[in-house]
Amino acid sequence: MLRILSDLHLHDARSEVRALRQLEPLLAGVRTLVLNGDTCEMRRGLSRAQVEELKNFFRARVPEVVFVTGNHDPDISDAHEYLAADGRVWVVHGDVCFDDLTPWSRHVAEIRRYVAAQLASDPRADYSRLDVRFRIARHVARTETNVPDLVTRTWLSHFGWFWRTFFPPTQVLAMLRCWRDLPQRARALARAQRPTAQVVVTGHVHFPGVWRTNGGPTVINTGSFFRPLGGNLVDVTDDKVRVRRIEQECGEFRTGNLIAEIALR
Repeated sequence: MLRILSDLHLHDARSEVRALRQLEPLLAGVRTLVLNGDTCEMRRGLSRAQVEELKNFFRARVPEVVFVTGNHDPDISDAHEYLAADGRVWVVHGDVCFDDLTPWSRHVAEIRRYVAAQLASDPRADYSRLDVRFRIARHVARTETNVPDLVTRTWLSHFGWFWRTFFPPTQVLAMLRCWRDLPQRARALARAQRPTAQVVVTGHVHFPGVWRTNGGPTVINTGSFFRPLGGNLVDVTDDKVRVRRIEQECGEFRTGNLIAEIALR
């Protein structure tokens, strides 16, 4: 069985994953594990040893582990996407679905400048192409200077995070627009760049959901390991994709109720 998890954000104090052992029940019986971006906070000074430690944890428990890059871990591997079930399932973190990568960010103007500079440096670059989008997105993630410090678990630090995230209110509106627009954008990108995909699995926006349509691939967002929305996992077999809720019980994360089942043609 292939299982997809996303947005663990290990080493961010807001993540509900406080110790790797909490994840062990989600790894039982899994043959291939795809961690779909933002597995850890590489932009906040994680050492190479810390990254290797978490990689080894997963590799010791699952025969095959794929680390897909995200905007918080742009150098965790060279894999920016993953195709499963003979290309019928496309796994991608999701930031490349947006031209400005993280439109709800407080420093989106800085992100737009970096994107524009990258495109200006190579006038032949076609930003509609996935390879170009991946290259620019990961460069921007490495280059951003306005990265918040590692969040501690004090009430004051949480209040500071809340203030930076929700004020001014235009950030909230931008996030709501991203939640609304992601399915359509992911579907359009898949049609243009990965036309065999019947299912697109994304993360990034931390809004778990399943969006079906008659006019294109089903889009799944796995959410995250943050409160309050939490996350889902995705299991892929030869003929089906199943979405299940991730539940926390006695400090461990476990497979919860079935949310959706999509047949692969």
